[in-house]
Amino acid sequence: MKRIFAVLALLLVAVSPAFALSDEEYLTLKKSNADFAKADRRLAQVWKELKADLYKDAFAELQKNQREWIESGRDEEAEDLMSEGYSKAEAYTIATNNRADELPDIAVWVERNLGLRQ
Repeated sequence: MKRIFAVLALLLVAVSPAFALSDEEYLTLKKSNADFAKADRRLAQVWKELKADLYKDAFAELQKNQREWIESGRDEEAEDLMSEGYSKAEAYTIATNNRADELPDIAVWVERNLGLRQ
């Protein structure tokens, strides 16, 4: 019984749809969905402001955090939203807007961890 469950679990993982947003899909989504494009511009604006305000070391750490979010966090959040019934475009738009909202607080946390802020 355990063996059958293990095989079924493995098959489920192997055939489950991939929700990761490839670079090509990102560009297509940005061109074809005005809401996603707006969210992406908003996130870029937040980055521009943070780059101007943060110490170089803090910004570098924040960039590492952003890479992690792009590699997994964004897709996990979007997948959760899609499981609630949102379309892929809606899910990635929400995830991107959420990131734009969270990024300033993450920047403060990074600065505190580096001892740059009380």
